[in-house]
Formats: sequence, structure tokens, C-alpha cells
Amino acid sequence: MDRYKLNVVSAGKNFSKIRKTIAAGFFFHAARKEPQEGYRTLFDNQPVFIHPSSALFQRETAWVIYHELVMTKRSICVRSQLSTQNGLSK
Repeated sequence: MDRYKLNVVSAGKNFSKIRKTIAAGFFFHAARKEPQEGYRTLFDNQPVFIHPSSALFQRETAWVIYHELVMTKRSICVRSQLSTQNGLSK
């Protein structure tokens, strides 16, 4: 932060700023829940599923932001993801 002469400030309890920052940085790594099963990536509309080793495997969330896609025998799975409760903010 010193290099760019930026002040370090706290977001306090305003987590929406943090969510917006993560969503902006990982926009091409976001997936939306499908009505039947799994998710679809926003970037290329590819069907993906939550990896069985993920803490989110048993949870149903409307959106996920992922770091990595892994090809398995069944399909492509997302790993290292977080859920977003209210969708992606503009």
C-alpha cells in the first residue's frame, strides 16, 4: 500500500464492500445455480458442479465464486470457492 500511497482503512461491518471487491476481481470465475442441478459459469455458460471435497458440497447457494476448475470422470467441478448469499453486486 505504501508503494501506491494508499491508506489502509477498515470496512468495519460493511461486508458488502468486501463482497463487491471479490466479485469484481473474480467476475470471470463466477457460476450461477441451475434450477435442476449444478451451476453454470458466467463466462462461457459451462455446466459445473461443486467438488465433493468442498465445504459447500452439501449447501445450496445461488452463486459461487471459484478459483479452480477440476476435470473429473463425471464432469468439471469447482474447488476453492466461496458462496455469495445475495448474488453478485453491480
